[in-house]
Amino acid sequence: MWIGRERILARREKGTQEDYSAEELYIALQPTRRKIIKKLKAEKPMYIEQIADSIGEDRKNVAFHLMTLQDLGLVIGEFGLIEAVQERSAAKGKAGKFFKLTGKGNLVADILEKLFKE
Repeated sequence: MWIGRERILARREKGTQEDYSAEELYIALQPTRRKIIKKLKAEKPMYIEQIADSIGEDRKNVAFHLMTLQDLGLVIGEFGLIEAVQERSAAKGKAGKFFKLTGKGNLVADILEKLFKE
């Protein structure tokens, strides 16, 4: 059974206080989400393009998975100014949303690390 963003949001709207730990772990097991969680565990906060480039995924795909992880409370996004790594970066000085793991996200990352010995 697929558990997606719509189901998470529907439960949140209903105000159910269920334990989501198994569901969160199931959602985090998706390969792209696992890569994102692993990357954010190892790095400082990153914006979507940095994450996408570093894990070899499309920006739109990464954005979708980040929103799902954010809905679960595993990551949080904060706006900040982008500092270019390369001299010619077009993003330098622009605002971007930087993502990092929450406390719950770090716990899930630790569980995934143990499960996959990554």
